Amino acid sequence: MTLPVLHAEDARIAVDDVVAIEQLTVRTRGDRVLCAGDTEVLFAALTGVPLRSRSRLVAEDDMPGEASLIAGSLFVAGHDVGTGDHFGVVGAAPVDVPLPAKMTALEYVRWSARLAGQSPAIARELAMSALEQVGLVGAYKRDVSTLDVAGRRVLALAHAASADPDVIIVELPLAGLEAGPAAFVMNAISRVTEKRKAIFSVRKMDPGTPEGNLALGASDVLVFASGSLVMEATPEELSASVRVYGVTIRKNAGAFRDELEARGAVVRGGPLRMSVTLPEEATTKEILAAASKARAPIVEMFPIVGGSA
Repeated sequence: MTLPVLHAEDARIAVDDVVAIEQLTVRTRGDRVLCAGDTEVLFAALTGVPLRSRSRLVAEDDMPGEASLIAGSLFVAGHDVGTGDHFGVVGAAPVDVPLPAKMTALEYVRWSARLAGQSPAIARELAMSALEQVGLVGAYKRDVSTLDVAGRRVLALAHAASADPDVIIVELPLAGLEAGPAAFVMNAISRVTEKRKAIFSVRKMDPGTPEGNLALGASDVLVFASGSLVMEATPEELSASVRVYGVTIRKNAGAFRDELEARGAVVRGGPLRMSVTLPEEATTKEILAAASKARAPIVEMFPIVGGSA
C-alpha cells in the first residue's frame, strides 16, 4: 500500500503556543499535492522554518515564531512531523528566507548536503548536480545575496534537492513573479520534482497565471482559509469557468449555508470557515446577500480561483 504524501488526523498546530490550525484531517491520494490560500502555518510546521524568517519588512521580535504539532497526527509520506522524523526524507524550499552574504551558490548548496550528513567530497558533487538540475550551474561562483527573486527561489530548490530526498516541499515558488522569471522557476520545479513526491503552495489559482498552471499538474488540491481546510479537489474539478472564494463568518453558519445553496453555490468545509464555489454568472454579491439574509457577519472573504474579492 502506497503511503499518502500528506496525512493528518485531528492535527492541531500551534505557533508560539497559540493554536493556529485546529483539527486538520486529510488523506491525499496522489503524489503531487498543491495547497492554496492560507498555508503559512502548515508549511512552517512541514519545513521547520519559523514564520519570523519569512519577512524582511517586520522586526523579528514582532513576528510569530515556530509552528509545532501539539495534538493529533501529521505525516509526510508516512513519516511523523510531530517528532521530526519526516526531515529524513524531505527536502524543503521555504519561501524567501534570508541568505548569507559572502557565500557562493555552490558553497550554500554544499553546506546543505553537508548538514544532511554527506562527506565534503560527496557534498560538493551533490551540490553541483543540484545546481545543474535547476539551471544555476553557470552561477555556482556567484554570491547568493546578489541573486534576484527567481534566482533565490531556484537556489532554494537546489538546496531542497541536494540530499536526494524522497519528497520535495516547495513554498510559494511563483508568488509575485512575472511570466519570464516564473517560467524559469517552473522549469526548475519540473526537473527537481521528477520521480519524486511533492507538496507545493500557492496563494491563489487563477487560470492562465503561473500559479494556476502549477495547479494543473497537481493530483490533489487543498484549500486553506483562516487555519482550516475548507476544500479538497482535483484540478479537473477546478475548471477555468469556476470561481471559488474562501469565506469566514462569525455566526449563523447553518442559515448562511442554506442561503448560499439556495442561490446555486457549492459550499465545502465549515461551519464558520468554508469555500464557496459560485454558479456561472453569479458574483460575490450573492455571497454578501446570503450573509445579510442569514445575519451571518463576514469576517473574511478572498478569491481562491478566478475573480476578485
